[in-house]
Amino acid sequence: MAALLVPLLAVSAIGFLCSALVHIVALTGVVPPGGNAVFALHVGVFVIWFPVVFLAIRISQGQRGFMSWGPLLSGCPAWFRGFLLVLFAYAFLNFFSAFNGEAGHKQQSDALAPATLRGSSGHWMLFYAAGFGVLLTAYRRPWMLRGATCPRGHRGLRDAKFCPTCGAALPDTPSRTRPLV
Repeated sequence: MAALLVPLLAVSAIGFLCSALVHIVALTGVVPPGGNAVFALHVGVFVIWFPVVFLAIRISQGQRGFMSWGPLLSGCPAWFRGFLLVLFAYAFLNFFSAFNGEAGHKQQSDALAPATLRGSSGHWMLFYAAGFGVLLTAYRRPWMLRGATCPRGHRGLRDAKFCPTCGAALPDTPSRTRPLV
């Protein structure tokens, strides 16, 4: 698994940097070099997010909700959560401001409008950065991908102290002995 994480981390980092570059160019009102080819970044999001969703399910052990982002980003630096929150707010506001007033304009050519690139690239940055965070957690904390096993072989939650099937004490795991932050 670790052999796949390094290339996926690289793709997500490069995807974030490229989408940030496209975003900056689109903010100036210019279509970036390559024109419509920059939408390959859209495909890259899916390349990253299929494994990210799989890893997120493993790390969160099937728990859902907003609070599950804590364990998903626990392998990241402390500032990264704040960065993602700011990026989320920016992507949301940017999406609506990029298309404000664009609805009535006619497209002159097949090239993408800078507003379209601006709206899309804000989301690309968010998805690449969030994917990078989950991948980094899986890389730095591989024990979070495993569940606990009791002495009789029953599987339980990673953070549980007792087996839910037989009640036997579960061995300590790094997630219980190390802080998640």
